[in-house]
Amino acid sequence: MVHRLRNVFITLQQYKMKFVFSIIIALLAFAASAQDAVSYYNSGIDKFEEGNVLGAIKDFDSAIVKNSKMAEAYWGRGSVYAEMQEFDGALKDLNKCIEIDPSVIDAFYNRAYVLMAMGEQQKALNDLNMYCLMKPEDINGYLSRLDILVKNSMHDEAFKNMETIAVLEASTPGEYVQRARVKFLMKDTVGSILDLDAGINLAPTFMEAYFLRGKYNYEFGFYNKAIQDLSVYLLSNKEDHEAFVIRGECFARQSDFSLAAKDYTKAIALEKNNSTYYFDRGFFYIQLEEYASAQKDFKMAIYFNHSDIRLAYFNLGIAEYRLGNKENACTNWRKSEDLGMDYINKYCL
Repeated sequence: MVHRLRNVFITLQQYKMKFVFSIIIALLAFAASAQDAVSYYNSGIDKFEEGNVLGAIKDFDSAIVKNSKMAEAYWGRGSVYAEMQEFDGALKDLNKCIEIDPSVIDAFYNRAYVLMAMGEQQKALNDLNMYCLMKPEDINGYLSRLDILVKNSMHDEAFKNMETIAVLEASTPGEYVQRARVKFLMKDTVGSILDLDAGINLAPTFMEAYFLRGKYNYEFGFYNKAIQDLSVYLLSNKEDHEAFVIRGECFARQSDFSLAAKDYTKAIALEKNNSTYYFDRGFFYIQLEEYASAQKDFKMAIYFNHSDIRLAYFNLGIAEYRLGNKENACTNWRKSEDLGMDYINKYCL
């Protein structure tokens, strides 16, 4: 699972709302300097949300000068450093935040991201365990933890984590998509599609959800629905060879080999060395009786070391025979070993 920082982080804007609310309750007890620290803290969050990361750091610096015990200011500055991929500075600030106030739960979450980026997966897992313990209702903690468990082949723990994710509430399009992935792995056909439906309803332009729903509909045998979703996705993602291949497979399953071949042609233009793409398109050309095109594709599949080289030689033999090249056909059937024996006995003796 590839993480993007925006997906992994508890956003600064979310945390501003929670933190400012708690500040208002106790505001009268603060000295003037402490109130200044809060102002700088909130200004830092606003600047970060505007994309002014250097201005945000400057404001968090000022908040810390005004109140060196303000844990949330270290959390904010550490999170901005992480956004900038300055992980040493991020780790130092998040450590300080947790040292001052371990109840700043989101610091554990963001520190886990930093630790993962630094290759400290066990420490990251420890932080995510703490986050899930302190905030058991947040699906994001379990999703991030699942990534580490899978990467480290901790299968039993991963499955338990997946069971928890499947019953937790999702609220954002991204959370619905991630939960759909988990449900798909758990073979919950209906649940995975319903989650993707919900994600798309919340964000009709969320293209990743269309791609995933198209892919799952293909896996479940709903080819027309898959074609519709993948066609929407490909309108704005014309460089995704996998999407062209899946849609091509849907056409092929409906015996529309012409459209299947066209989609594979687009995929091959993007991924020129993929032996499987040539092999499959060659098969489509055989069905279309376009034997010269099939001949070229099976030769390319062989050139790029297709995983089932015997079958590639066998199919090349078929194309050669249909083109009237009997000698070449027999040569390729012999290379296919036992697959071509019946044809050798029938046409080559």
